[in-house]
Amino acid sequence: MRIVIGQITHETNTMFGVPTSVDEFRRQDWALGQDVIKLHDGVRDYLGGMIDAARKNDIEVVPTFSANAVPSGVIMRSAFDQMLGHLLTGIKNAGEIDAICLALHGAGSAEGIDDIEGAILKAVRELVGPELPVIVTLDLHCHMTTEMVEQSTALMIVHEYPHIDCYECGFSAIELAYRTVRREVSPVMRMISLPMFIPPTTTYSGPAYEIKQRCKHWEEKGLLHVSFGHGFPHTDVPVIASNVMAIADGDAKLAEEAAMDVANQVWNSREEFRPRYPDPATALTKAKEAAHGPVVIAEVSDNTGGGAPGCGTHLLKAMLEADLPNSAFGFIYDPVASDQAHAAGPGATISIEIGGQIDPDCLGAPIQVEAYVKSVTDGRFIVQSEMGGGKQIDLGKMARLVIGNVDIIIGSERYQTIDPELFLLHGIDVTRYKIIALKSQNHFLSGFGTLAAEVIRTDPPGWTPSDLSHLDYQRISRPIWPLDDNVKWDQKS
Repeated sequence: MRIVIGQITHETNTMFGVPTSVDEFRRQDWALGQDVIKLHDGVRDYLGGMIDAARKNDIEVVPTFSANAVPSGVIMRSAFDQMLGHLLTGIKNAGEIDAICLALHGAGSAEGIDDIEGAILKAVRELVGPELPVIVTLDLHCHMTTEMVEQSTALMIVHEYPHIDCYECGFSAIELAYRTVRREVSPVMRMISLPMFIPPTTTYSGPAYEIKQRCKHWEEKGLLHVSFGHGFPHTDVPVIASNVMAIADGDAKLAEEAAMDVANQVWNSREEFRPRYPDPATALTKAKEAAHGPVVIAEVSDNTGGGAPGCGTHLLKAMLEADLPNSAFGFIYDPVASDQAHAAGPGATISIEIGGQIDPDCLGAPIQVEAYVKSVTDGRFIVQSEMGGGKQIDLGKMARLVIGNVDIIIGSERYQTIDPELFLLHGIDVTRYKIIALKSQNHFLSGFGTLAAEVIRTDPPGWTPSDLSHLDYQRISRPIWPLDDNVKWDQKS
């Protein structure tokens, strides 16, 4: 059996003012042919799972193309066309194949295309015809569309946030393709879109955890796959929505029953998805009062994992003002400051301006300080957490500065801190610190969840706020919860 694999993934924050060029993909993940295997083999991501599942089932994998970029602005049309061209060319040149497994996101947008996943799948389907199984993995923050459903055989969403199960999702996609080709199963999908979307919410606890458990309940009853797509709230496209997907083995009625059951639970739980987080100063006061450390403070509103710049200064400014002992911040995006620190070298004291280079009215103004350069690094490390474990990260020039009692890491590439390796690279053992601050919504839990004595989230002004009323939506379909009151949905038992 021969199965094609490929990937085009991007979480597009349309409110991010800078278009995403092809260079942004090339900087993170860009591979053709066998280089796809080299880049993802042994990594806990979608393609890594697909590769291992193929080995287990004695399937020949035909790698085509993979591309991924840090969440950012609308993809330039030329970049999208180039990526789609590489994928289609790889499929054309694959020879006789039995199925296709693709890692997509579900919240990607390019210039003139709100739903790139639907466009990709339509182009693939036009190339291979209506019968070939096309199995797709999606991010939990996806907007499933009718186009995506019509052009695929199965859409499989990760269950977890942090996304620690990308590997497992990719593995399951290959196994479903294998069983479909052998006619052991006949996938039937039922998607339900709800007039709502939610702020980023962990599946480790709370309402999203309960909904995840309900999905697993249906899978244990024999469904091939049941999942809750939260939707990506930090974008402004008409297709934005929370969705439920149920896939049954040839039984449309069962898929309908499972999807409606989970959708009802999502709808009835919606008011539980209204987070209220303290401002940075209050968060620091709470952290100071904690009996033990490390206390992790996450600045959710400037999360590069959702398309924010990562240069916001609200939390950092509050930390410098509080000047609490044994506190560290990792990290703030500032390539100019990184260059200055590298030029000065370890042991130097420099006058430096940190952060605030993008949208200072919202994200906070630059901070002018005298800083001691403790160390400089090349920004290279290997992820150790369940999410993306084994992946090589290259963040370019980075530095550890000391200002008063606060250790600050600055970097020259945008990245979401998900595990302690970034701190260790700069000589910081987080277990010896009382306060660890970082920019992330929930992915940091994959690396810090078992280490943290306490987790506090703070939501100052930013581009990825948890309070969605702060965003200026212009194009989404209204009415929609939580932006509008008295939203109706035809709920059925």
